[in-house]
Amino acid sequence: MRTRLSACSGLALAGLLVLALAPASAACGSDSDANARGPGTEQQTGPGADGTTPASGVFLVYGDDVDAAVRARITSLVGSALGRAPQEIAADALPISLAADSLALAIGNSSVARSVIPASDLGSLPAESYVLRSAKRGDGMLLVADGVPAKIRPHGNLGALHGAYALLEELGFAFLHPLAPTVPPTLGIPSKAIDRRESPRWDERIIHLHTQHPLELTEMLQGWGSAGPDDAAGFEAMLPEWDRFLEWCIANGENAVEWFLLTAKSWAAFADSDVRLERLAKLVERAHAFGIQAGIDAPIAFAQQHSYRMLPNGGGDGDVNEELAQIDKSIDWLMRAHWDFVNIEAGTSEFTHPAPERMLAWMNEVPKYLDAHYSGTTSAIKVHCSQGQVADGYPDPITGKPINFNMLPHHADPRLGVLPHTVQHYGLTDPAPTYGNTDFGYMRDFIRAEAGSRRVIWYPESAYWVSFDIDVPLFLPLYADRRLSDLRLIAADEDAGKLGLGPNAGKHIDGQLVFSSGWEWGYWLNDVVAARAAWQPEPNAASQEAALRSALGARFRVFGAAQNDVVDFVVDVVKAEQELLIEGRVNGNPPKTIAMRNGQAYLQGWETWDDVAKLAQGTPAKAFAMTQPDKLGLVDMRNPLHGGPGYSAEVGPLLAAMETRFGALADRGDALRAKIPAHARDLYDDLADAMRMTALRAKQVHGLYDYVDGYWDTPDATRRARLTEARHALDTAQTIVTEREKRYRVPADRIAAWRDNPTAYEYGYLWSVRRLFYWWRDEGKAVDHPTFPCYLNVINPVDVAFGEGMGTDAARLFGDLLSSDDQRGCLAEPTSEPTFPQDGLRTRP
Repeated sequence: MRTRLSACSGLALAGLLVLALAPASAACGSDSDANARGPGTEQQTGPGADGTTPASGVFLVYGDDVDAAVRARITSLVGSALGRAPQEIAADALPISLAADSLALAIGNSSVARSVIPASDLGSLPAESYVLRSAKRGDGMLLVADGVPAKIRPHGNLGALHGAYALLEELGFAFLHPLAPTVPPTLGIPSKAIDRRESPRWDERIIHLHTQHPLELTEMLQGWGSAGPDDAAGFEAMLPEWDRFLEWCIANGENAVEWFLLTAKSWAAFADSDVRLERLAKLVERAHAFGIQAGIDAPIAFAQQHSYRMLPNGGGDGDVNEELAQIDKSIDWLMRAHWDFVNIEAGTSEFTHPAPERMLAWMNEVPKYLDAHYSGTTSAIKVHCSQGQVADGYPDPITGKPINFNMLPHHADPRLGVLPHTVQHYGLTDPAPTYGNTDFGYMRDFIRAEAGSRRVIWYPESAYWVSFDIDVPLFLPLYADRRLSDLRLIAADEDAGKLGLGPNAGKHIDGQLVFSSGWEWGYWLNDVVAARAAWQPEPNAASQEAALRSALGARFRVFGAAQNDVVDFVVDVVKAEQELLIEGRVNGNPPKTIAMRNGQAYLQGWETWDDVAKLAQGTPAKAFAMTQPDKLGLVDMRNPLHGGPGYSAEVGPLLAAMETRFGALADRGDALRAKIPAHARDLYDDLADAMRMTALRAKQVHGLYDYVDGYWDTPDATRRARLTEARHALDTAQTIVTEREKRYRVPADRIAAWRDNPTAYEYGYLWSVRRLFYWWRDEGKAVDHPTFPCYLNVINPVDVAFGEGMGTDAARLFGDLLSSDDQRGCLAEPTSEPTFPQDGLRTRP
């Protein structure tokens, strides 16, 4: 139970030890309404026991270890709930006695905090721990949050800030969407005493904003404004979004943020400019004000998706000493922005690499140079999960065979940390038919082998983008569950120490770096659960389901009386997705093999280069590795010799099960809307709308496959009926998208328009949702059955793989020469935005 603070709350006179109170105003209610008044409502009170008159109001006391930027944000948030500005005062000005229902908040190191939380209570706690404690002050309440600074490169007292935002959650705030904190309609003062302390399990809890994708903050994080690199005013205008994201990090237990640095020929002058460095330095400075470390992902020779490279020309063929000197020069340039850490990538792409000895020399130079010239600045390297590459001459410590090239850092300088990476929603114990894998168990082995010998930071994903999830869109709280499951598994490995995989079994890793790729359509939920799991992965839960329920329950208090119903809803979605999308089970029965028989393969989007990659399987074309689960394709089905699973016996029942179960869950999600408090409806509607889109996608896909399957022996009327149902699902989905865009947390055109941006893509990350591109492409493949794999291509493959330059220009030229319209086939992106329906779509039957 909480007492509610009204909008009339909070009159106080700064600088007074004892405040006299004015009579209550009519707007705050009569004396008979006293029990309904919130704290701080103006009212007459008699003298306290000490003969003074208790003060009425809401008071904020900040310690000297709380930066002005954080003070401003907390004061603003409290004022938003009060309906007026609270009174910020010095510690020695806090009234001796508070009136009933009045409130004082003390954050950080001050004499007021020490009176409630002695220094001795903090001295024995691990880094970033915090203590929340309440105390009576007269008839009012004093709430105190204090904590311990970070262990690694502390910027202020981050423990106190974690505590401050935990305190705000006690008052009814929620920090779920990174750009839109939820403000309660009134402040809710806890009715029971608080004495709470928390400590993080792992030291490094980082979020990676994958700015190789055109996300909400991509432009700002590249130093651009909304109108391009020369838009200084636009850059400044976006900075408040950065502050909101940073406070989200604090509230969710993170202590660092990293993003990918980009460059391109078309804006090369800005990419290397002092102006850009100044803007990047400003972002780093603001992160430090919030206690958050800032790091950059700055590859050495990795060229994908407009990546910045320490070796601008790629390297590998020249004098190695000259290349090492160029790496040093690049680090000097980067460090002008004052990064806390600089992370790098192996190879020239996820699928290609230079000679192992050259790559090893490059990667060793980074920690060596940083250690010598930028003491305290750390580095780590991504360990990708692609298959088919080995480093001859460098043995795997477990098998003794040539090591997977991605794991070459095992042989690197021990000062270089490793970031073992998995993709998509697959957990460490799941079947994972993606990137040439069957599962990711070998990454678990690698973690256990490296832990204790160097920094090991677990690097999973909360969204993938690139035709897989958020850009369809699919509602996948499965990500949240799998991220929590992985960290519980890693924690169990650390605690047990009995698995015997190498000399470091049982040693602790250093933390988690979670790969984030967008927040709309409910994907904020995945980041929240993943971040909180890195703080503590629900260690006392009896099962994974119990752990998920606990994690969600703590976050879903914002849904009030509907809290448990929303938890049940999300947990049941996760159960259905685990069974259908990952395991391919229908009525509890698993398929004979997971390949082409899992639900994810059919609901995800497929673009040109997914089709090309499938055609390239079994050829030497390593650059065309499949990066998502394979499926029985709509065009393939018209070939009776397709060699895939049978439709009626295997694929059809799976599609039917998804349509039925996801449809029922969407109905349930819709029914819950009426129970959600008004101030939390935006959050909940995000989840319910995303679930409805997933159900509609399942309905569309099932209808299209039935339509194509009936090509051989089903009456035309029956086939047309199934196509009509699929088309109705698409049209209904378009209506939902149009309405949902109005509620995106940044201007919709920033993330959903076809527009220039710093990335290798000609559109925002939700453009494919705005146009339902993957839905239309599947409908076109079902009806028009194109055999050309580059049907409705929207990317320039050369630009994505190698960056802008002569090769990109040539691709565009040949695209124009080989095409009579603006689609340009395989070689280049369209010359203008595709819209749907187009000629050839919905012209048959």
